Amino acid sequence: MYMHDDTPFEVVDEYEVQDLTDVKAEKNLFPVTKDLLVRINKAATQTNKNKNIYALKLELRTVNETPIGEDKVIKANYPIFNSIMDLVYGAKMDVDGRADNKWWKASQHLVEFKNLCKALDIPLTGIKVNDEFLSSLLGKEVLVTVVHEVEKITNEQGEKVPTGDFNQKLRYWKKVA
Repeated sequence: MYMHDDTPFEVVDEYEVQDLTDVKAEKNLFPVTKDLLVRINKAATQTNKNKNIYALKLELRTVNETPIGEDKVIKANYPIFNSIMDLVYGAKMDVDGRADNKWWKASQHLVEFKNLCKALDIPLTGIKVNDEFLSSLLGKEVLVTVVHEVEKITNEQGEKVPTGDFNQKLRYWKKVA
């Protein structure tokens, strides 16, 4: 039925929704894999919602079929995407207490970006992330390890607590021998 001028909502037939208690979003996580051979198919940049963390956003494709367990195979050309914290190349340090945080001060946010650059023989000084840099990544192959990390949220007390879910992370970028 359609809204009428005197009814500020749509009048509908009643529908009873199933019990939602145990409904959870399924995450399509790539299985934990060491030294997975991937090709960079697309390259872009991304920022966090506060626009103070800058990272690469890559679409990777598996190069070979990848056996998973005894009876499952991930096909070649299967897409894999990195999360924002996987390939951070810059961050504003004067926000969110980063200037006083040991992890940020030690530039730990840059480790995986450095590993990717080393794997691709990109000089570690004078890097400028721009169109030319992004286009130079396309078609390159690297080895990467897929790990699963426990997802955490900040509770009302400001503590990070596990949710019971996992997030996929790409780590330990290496040069193809």
